[in-house]
Amino acid sequence: MPRWIFFAAALAWSLPAAAQGTADGDRVMTVVRAALAPALPFPDTDQTGSVPATGSPEPLWMVRVREPGARTIEVMANPLNEMNQARAARAMAQIGAAIDAAQKRAELQYERAVAEAKRTGRSQDVDGVGLSDEGVAGARIDAEAHVTIDVDFNQPSYVVAVESSVAPAPSRQITIAGAVAIVAVPSNIYRTRTAQPTDENYCPAETMVYFGALAAPEVRQRSEHGYEITASAVAVGGAPFVRSMAVRFRGNEVLIAEILQQADWNAVLELLK
Repeated sequence: MPRWIFFAAALAWSLPAAAQGTADGDRVMTVVRAALAPALPFPDTDQTGSVPATGSPEPLWMVRVREPGARTIEVMANPLNEMNQARAARAMAQIGAAIDAAQKRAELQYERAVAEAKRTGRSQDVDGVGLSDEGVAGARIDAEAHVTIDVDFNQPSYVVAVESSVAPAPSRQITIAGAVAIVAVPSNIYRTRTAQPTDENYCPAETMVYFGALAAPEVRQRSEHGYEITASAVAVGGAPFVRSMAVRFRGNEVLIAEILQQADWNAVLELLK
């Protein structure tokens, strides 16, 4: 046995399991990031993660610097870009209108509670104005200003829970050679019924891409607007470094489609050989 192979094997055995797992994860993430490079020709953020390291207002997007061991890649709207600033201003106007409406509802509720307390002598709880009162506009602007890419591999199963008015389904718009399946959820609004008037909630766009030794994903409806997507591993001959992988995209629907179409997925498929 060549000496370098002996030392490499000895080092692997001596590393704690967590350290080996981190090293494997970083290796996978390096390949995935390289595969996405053609689709993400954007600058990295500075160390604060708030603006491009280049300081340029031209790119629409920027990529947050990944922490060692993290299995998430985050693409963020460049706050220095004029188009992004205009979108944010429009969204803030919508959020302001939603908060004003919530404030008026709270004031009416308070007036009714005071009148009822005078009539019956019993006090009542009054709802205040909180972050949830930003409404769909606040959730939409947050989702559309990001694409979060989560990567996992070599799991016995991959389970994703989604709250949506639209059931997750195989994608008809995107195909990736070598992928086992692509399951997508379009951005949509779903409603929850409470004691108060019906609440509207925003579901950001999601796409799950599955590679390797996996059965076709199953979608189960768990509640009126709750779904669970499960892809289970199957036996595979040999011992490839990566037996299976799931890549989950969430956020801006247009950018997700561009990333899926422009990425070099062959680099990821090489890991499964």
